[in-house]
Amino acid sequence: MSKDLNKLERAIINEIIEFNKQNYPFISKHIPYLSVKFRKTTGVGMYVYFEYSKKGINFEINNFENICLSSDKSLKLDNLKYDINYEINISKGKLDFLELVTNGESWDGSYKTFNFT
Repeated sequence: MSKDLNKLERAIINEIIEFNKQNYPFISKHIPYLSVKFRKTTGVGMYVYFEYSKKGINFEINNFENICLSSDKSLKLDNLKYDINYEINISKGKLDFLELVTNGESWDGSYKTFNFT
């Protein structure tokens, strides 16, 4: 069962889109069709796997990129001492998953607040 993107996931994806819009403008067109297939915590991070809605499953892809993208902003979560690293994996032009990794801290995926700096 798919789930909506949460506030953090949406903010990270929007930050990545904004930072990479000149070289990868197609990414923003995918967002309305995107939902979370499942989330998997690793102990020091989390993977968020995406799926496309029925309308988006046949989404026309003009760019068959296989790439990982991030941004130059740091991401701080209220319950972690250090910033968290993030990137989105794009496979064959579609958003595959979002990876979040701490800098050596244990993390169960929870947070109350976050900000980019």
